[in-house]
Amino acid sequence: MYSAKVISLQLKEVERKNSPCFSTGPVGEDLYHWESIITEPKGSPYENGVFKVDIHFPLDYPFAPPRVMFKTKMYHPNVNTYGNIFLKIIYVEDRAAFETIALAWTVEHAGGA
Repeated sequence: MYSAKVISLQLKEVERKNSPCFSTGPVGEDLYHWESIITEPKGSPYENGVFKVDIHFPLDYPFAPPRVMFKTKMYHPNVNTYGNIFLKIIYVEDRAAFETIALAWTVEHAGGA
């Protein structure tokens, strides 16, 4: 299956890069279901937060996008209350208020401080 080959190649690339900001990979032996752990950079309202992300690749990947969902609750204009990510960018009108709320949610739900 073409999608399995593409996903396997992408997994090898992620493993090769070994980023300090995230880890990701298949859940058990299921190549089409991944879990990621993302740690956010200093200076953002998500600083020190640890966010879990669930990724499901469709069988026709890469011709159809993966379904990506935050399992850790977070406050972000592109993530709804269920953790679903939207591609449409919603511009924040009050940046200071956004950062205050995002920081509070990070502390409460993702262990940030």
